[in-house]
Amino acid sequence: MQRLRQQEEQREYERMINPLPEKESFGQRFPNAAGASFNPNTYHGQTGNDGVDDDVTYQDIDRQVALIINVLVSIIACAVALWIVARHWSVPSRMALSMGGSLTVAAAEVAIYLGYIRRIEDAKGKEIKKVEKKEVSETWVIEKASGSSKGATDDVRYRKGRHR
Repeated sequence: MQRLRQQEEQREYERMINPLPEKESFGQRFPNAAGASFNPNTYHGQTGNDGVDDDVTYQDIDRQVALIINVLVSIIACAVALWIVARHWSVPSRMALSMGGSLTVAAAEVAIYLGYIRRIEDAKGKEIKKVEKKEVSETWVIEKASGSSKGATDDVRYRKGRHR
């Protein structure tokens, strides 16, 4: 037992003297290849730096998932509603009606979303082009009181207690 303790102490001492090297990340090992080699947000031939530095956040992902769920719910609800409304029709015509209605709703959803994206991009472009103007609305002038008789000690303000 004594021998094992001594060996363990020797290993701890060696670890303190010669610590293991820190694990380096891919970006540390290859600094020039960090953003250029693979970026899933770019198309072929683009560098990925188009002047827009939007970072994907959890809120953006949450909004996109909610959008997908809303689109799917509206398409399925339209198909079910048309299926129920046309309950006296034959099955092939009911199927054609509900599929046609679902495809129409899907096309409308895509058109609305693309219009929304276009308006967001236009608004970002307008916001970037705006020049920020700053004005001073109010100024304060802090002056020393003119009628002081204490002299140079007025410039320093002491706390209560040890500086009194």
